[in-house]
Amino acid sequence: MPLPTLICLVFATGIAAALAARVELRVSPRPPLLTRSFAAFAVFTMLVPVPVGVYFYLFHGDWFLLYTLDVHGIPSALALLGFLVLGTIGALGFAVGASMVRGQRETLGGILVGLAVLAAGAVVVVARDRLGVVGTFAQYEGGFGLEAYGGGPLLQGGIVMGAVLLLGIVFLVWRLHLSGRRGA
Repeated sequence: MPLPTLICLVFATGIAAALAARVELRVSPRPPLLTRSFAAFAVFTMLVPVPVGVYFYLFHGDWFLLYTLDVHGIPSALALLGFLVLGTIGALGFAVGASMVRGQRETLGGILVGLAVLAAGAVVVVARDRLGVVGTFAQYEGGFGLEAYGGGPLLQGGIVMGAVLLLGIVFLVWRLHLSGRRGA
């Protein structure tokens, strides 16, 4: 999964997590980013989406960045900062979702989740030419040695990492929703 897709999914997951944690967010006087639900979301973010992004960056980096930058030219400290920003985008999503819950605009929150997921899918459609080939930045820029996407390690990694991400999101949202029902 390319970086823009991952960013959209992390943002959508933040909003969905806040919607699932509506019971705690409505009764707690604490700021949303100091709730137990946010702590669960933060742990999830550091254990699931960030490692998924790190996997794609390390093993399929040029493809992950849509051949816009050569990953070999990116300092490791800058890459680390980028993954921290990914977590921050998730926290922003949670804060937006918590604002929707506390303002009793949960339907709007659900619409934002849907739009973010649609944006994640739109990246694949808009960048299909770049995502349809596998190679290095130099191969893409030079137009040589590229292989068609499919059947290789990128497809296998994409299936596994996509499944891990999807199962993680479903489990997180389900647990947050379930914890609210138990507390009520």
